[in-house]
Amino acid sequence: MIPYRPRTTRSLGLTRVRGWNVKVIGITAEGSLPDDFEVEGALRAAELELPGRDGIAFVVVHRGTEALWANICWWQADILYHRLWRADLGTTDLRKVPSDGPTACVWELLAIDHERRAWIRHVLARPHDPDFIGYLAADPIVEVEAA
Repeated sequence: MIPYRPRTTRSLGLTRVRGWNVKVIGITAEGSLPDDFEVEGALRAAELELPGRDGIAFVVVHRGTEALWANICWWQADILYHRLWRADLGTTDLRKVPSDGPTACVWELLAIDHERRAWIRHVLARPHDPDFIGYLAADPIVEVEAA
């Protein structure tokens, strides 16, 4: 086991996928954040994974040390749905991780926790007047630059 070190984590913007508003968050173990091809691969996975309705989701694209990971997450009231996809490093051939596989790593969980806190603050704490725009604008910068 190696010691924990923060990884660069930044917002990669907002996009639409089949009627869904999707926040994209990038994480990298080393070097630059995930590139356009890696993000496009993750958004293709989201297209396959998101239910056939409108909603709000977020995708965490993580270029780790072992693989490229795509966490496809969406909200339904106070429930977060989560699916994990994986590709070998250097490829964008993302495949769904089996249900008995991993869920997320500690760096991805930090981004997911940020989204949880933003969802509570902007949506669940305001049940009669949810601020979806505020949630989508909540900046997921949750880690410092990797050393």
